[in-house]
Amino acid sequence: MLILNVDDSEHARYAKTRLLRNAGFVVAEAGTGRDALSMAAALLPVLVLLDVRLPDMDGIEVCRRIKADPAMCVIRVIHISAAFITAQDIANGIASGANRYIVVPYEPQELIALVRREATWAA
Repeated sequence: MLILNVDDSEHARYAKTRLLRNAGFVVAEAGTGRDALSMAAALLPVLVLLDVRLPDMDGIEVCRRIKADPAMCVIRVIHISAAFITAQDIANGIASGANRYIVVPYEPQELIALVRREATWAA
């Protein structure tokens, strides 16, 4: 199952990708919202792990566009953020169509469990 890991921080992206690959997932990476949208359309991953803060557009807008596209609307989305952590931020993320919203810091086993659950749901 292919997971698209989207984060503008190379370090954070690497850490999540390594964690996911060690758990047996196939992972593609993107560092911008624009790249995330084009990769999601081309690869049709089962899940997008989507940082909320991106350099060109926020993850909320990326999620809205994924969910509005008939070819991509079935892709599961988990928002992840260290900066947007208020109840309103989480509500906005869920309202954008995200299936889950994770606040950093998180436990690695929690992330893997949520990714497994969402990827299984999509399968």
